[in-house]
Amino acid sequence: MFQRRRVRVVLALLVAAAIALITIDFRGGDQGPLTGARDLATSVVRPLQDGVGTLLSPFSAAGTAITDLFGVRAENQALRERVEVLEERRRVLDDLERENTELRDLLAMGERTELDTVAARVVALAPSNFEWTITIDVGSEQGIARGMPVIDGDGLVGRVIQVTPTASRVLLAIDPSFSAASRSATTGEVGVIDGRGGDPMVLRLLDPEAVVEEGEAVVTASYQGGVFPAGIPVGSVSAITEGASPLTREVLVNPYVDFTRLHHVLVVFSTGIEEIPPFEGSEGLEFTRPPVASLLDPDLDGDEDDEDDDDGDDGEDAEEQDDAAEEP
Repeated sequence: MFQRRRVRVVLALLVAAAIALITIDFRGGDQGPLTGARDLATSVVRPLQDGVGTLLSPFSAAGTAITDLFGVRAENQALRERVEVLEERRRVLDDLERENTELRDLLAMGERTELDTVAARVVALAPSNFEWTITIDVGSEQGIARGMPVIDGDGLVGRVIQVTPTASRVLLAIDPSFSAASRSATTGEVGVIDGRGGDPMVLRLLDPEAVVEEGEAVVTASYQGGVFPAGIPVGSVSAITEGASPLTREVLVNPYVDFTRLHHVLVVFSTGIEEIPPFEGSEGLEFTRPPVASLLDPDLDGDEDDEDDDDGDDGEDAEEQDDAAEEP
């Protein structure tokens, strides 16, 4: 009990002395009575302080480095997780941008061709490597019927060959069994284009001597009873080769559509060209044949006429003989 009181008294005296010394030194400024003692104490203690600081600095740096290491590891893990999230978002954004581009192309194609269409999504590819078909998610409930053309933002895709209430099957334009009336967009030369699987399509022109150059665009041509409307882009001419006979040529066409990455398409509600009905009330119409100048020698014409007359007389004589033979 006595020792505790003694320690408290000594501590109080030391605190009071320290406060008194600080006050005296502060009021005295640089010229105070304790300036010399303070400088002496500083000169004695400073080397010891510097030495202790130098000795302990590696330990202090090591402790700081360990603390920073744990902090850096935690920050690095957080940054890695954030990078993974951003990478996933970027992949999703790329897919959305691709889909947005495809839909914009579809909209532009529909507006450019001014056709009545319905959008569809590709939900399945061909069941085998020997068949070039796709399945789309619209069917008879949406008004789809067999034979309707299918296009996308690049051009002709194919035609509908099978329909269910909620899905349809499309024969692609590159299938070997596919054919369509087509024409050159530059010259208007008409022909029939056929699919050849993974090889370029073949355009067989009605005029084998028609002038066709590489790079010309090929579009569909419409005719009575046809399926495809006119003007749908098909592809561009890539090469011109000799056909199986001297009177035929094969024009190779690279399709505009990339059939390996079909995702969205348009089904065209096309009824084709209506048949022209026969004339009504055509009885009594007279058609006058215009005179045509003969291209043969007049003498030859006269000889031929004489021969015709002789043939006619022979025929009459033969009839008279028959009648005489029939009389009793």
